[in-house]
Amino acid sequence: MLQRIDEYALDIAGEEVLFYADRCRSCGNEFVNAPRILRPDAEMIQEFQPDKSPLGSNYRIQNLSSRDREFRQHPGYRVAGTLLWYLLEEDMADVVFLAHQSVTEEPVMAYTKKDLYRAWQIRMGAGRAVVTGSGLRANLLTLAQLKRFTETDRGLHPRIAVMGRPCQIYTMRKLLWDQFAPGYELAFGMGTFCYGNFSPGAWGGQKLREILGFDPADIRQVGYVGEELEFTPVEGETKRVGQEDVASLVNANCLQCYDFTARFSDVSVGHVGSEELFEAVLVRTEKGGVVVDQAVRDGFLAPSAQLYGKADVTDEEMHTVSYLNAMVGIKKELTGKLR
Repeated sequence: MLQRIDEYALDIAGEEVLFYADRCRSCGNEFVNAPRILRPDAEMIQEFQPDKSPLGSNYRIQNLSSRDREFRQHPGYRVAGTLLWYLLEEDMADVVFLAHQSVTEEPVMAYTKKDLYRAWQIRMGAGRAVVTGSGLRANLLTLAQLKRFTETDRGLHPRIAVMGRPCQIYTMRKLLWDQFAPGYELAFGMGTFCYGNFSPGAWGGQKLREILGFDPADIRQVGYVGEELEFTPVEGETKRVGQEDVASLVNANCLQCYDFTARFSDVSVGHVGSEELFEAVLVRTEKGGVVVDQAVRDGFLAPSAQLYGKADVTDEEMHTVSYLNAMVGIKKELTGKLR
């Protein structure tokens, strides 16, 4: 007797991708025609060891500051933009895909230094994703944005550096680029610390507007401050609210994600606590280490060791690790309650 297979189709930038709803789930891979566009999770888990620690696998954590005068003249966090500009300036990448700022099927791409001054800012929007065998989410909207770019770019900028949330970096790392975007490659993956994505539309968006006092589409940064979440708008004052007040408004796919520090990136960059001068950088791959070291050597970035003594730097890095471990714990606890 033949077993019936429920077959569905997903549209990714005009390309039909089949989804088999009842295919065996024991292989640790998702079922969206994976052999054609996505790598098996097992390969990635072996390579990146995301469960090695609460922060994933990394061989160095540094606190860095931008030394670029133009970046320092702009508000907000500067290390991510400076490091991405270094990739473009030194011909290590042709373009930067700012996936965390792309909320429609039109991708946000950066070609110049000016394009990266506000690279640290995020955007909120509806998401489309599919579950994988490891429990993470492959971001379908990010795939659609990449496809849209490659179709219009026509091979002019083949080496793509990507900055994005954990699910976006995971998707780019998982992608079989030669199948989905022939002639293009992932030149570098930079992850941001992720506090969840709040969709500005529908009932949840209306509720969030009431809580914050401004349009959720204007959110540019989210972070933990003690037991509260702090929302920074494009203009005006920040707003702090209790986690329990907004937890139920996070996009549904975010509630299935346990990744806070973008474990599949080359480097993860984010702000830690109230420190304004330095930002935390988690180096995860050999490529990430080479790029960071060269950027420091060439005067683009400055490590905290240049300002503090060795003992102070050690204490500072221990504080950074403790802070990030606490943030991972908060995210796991929060998503666990709401699933």
